Amino acid sequence: MDEYSVRFVAKKISKIRWRPKLDQKGPQSRTFATGTWDDQNNSVALWQILDRPITSENGDAESLLVHEPQKVFETSHSGDVMDMQYVNHDMMAVASSTGSVSLLKHRPNTEAVTTVCTWDKLHQFKLGGSAPCTCLATRDEWIASGGEDGKAVLLAIEQRTPLQTLDKVDSCAINDLSFLKQSEIITVNSFGQLKTFDIRQDTSKESQIFSVTETHTPLLCVDRHPGQPHIVATGGDDGMLTIWDLRQEKFHMTLMEAHTGPIWEVKFHPLYPNHLFTCSDDGSLWHWDCTACASDPVQPFMSSKGKSYST
Repeated sequence: MDEYSVRFVAKKISKIRWRPKLDQKGPQSRTFATGTWDDQNNSVALWQILDRPITSENGDAESLLVHEPQKVFETSHSGDVMDMQYVNHDMMAVASSTGSVSLLKHRPNTEAVTTVCTWDKLHQFKLGGSAPCTCLATRDEWIASGGEDGKAVLLAIEQRTPLQTLDKVDSCAINDLSFLKQSEIITVNSFGQLKTFDIRQDTSKESQIFSVTETHTPLLCVDRHPGQPHIVATGGDDGMLTIWDLRQEKFHMTLMEAHTGPIWEVKFHPLYPNHLFTCSDDGSLWHWDCTACASDPVQPFMSSKGKSYST
């Protein structure tokens, strides 16, 4: 039997991301990255999970193992770390409150990363000044960023200038975004709207635009179902979890009373997509299980704490 440990970190952690496996058949990753915020000197750090046997009172090693995270590398970061997303096994994009995006690369055969490039001033307010880059999404060699200026920017890891800037995505802050398909992205904003954009078309026009309620409660996070991209989950400032079916003309959605505080992250499990995870400002992490309703993923996820209803 294994045990897990809790490690106190003397910094405010804004984001945490597991390093992807080198290949699908490879061993489970034991490395993750963290970013900090609201510190005099913010940083990006790498951690590794180490196994330590528990020692009994008489000094003998017991059969239990404690999985302990140990910091193996740390590098300074300009501004708050707003988001982090791995592009592939070796590269990670980091969003900053200064409006920039940095590309970090793992050094071969070392426990360190180095900055490959930084795209500066991607997000700026119309009246001047840097706008925080609030969110990132990655797909193949592409990186998409969203900001408080309501803009989305498309980047390629091999190019030092943006591929495309979507100036008219939103009139308010973009809180999160994700790739639906190779050429389609979805965004959620502070006005409580979910929008889709086809970057091959006129990007000044939304392909679709939807709202949960007429109260315009901000949507803070979004993730798409790994196997069914028309199924999308969002988390709201009011603690509500919403599951959407983008195929429906009248937009079939399921609302669930989840957390007592804003939901900051919502993630489908990449290998077992009937399992969903949400974390909230209320200090809790919830695991939602929809295995029993796999034939209709829009039906409410089941949780020991969650109460669900549909509209």
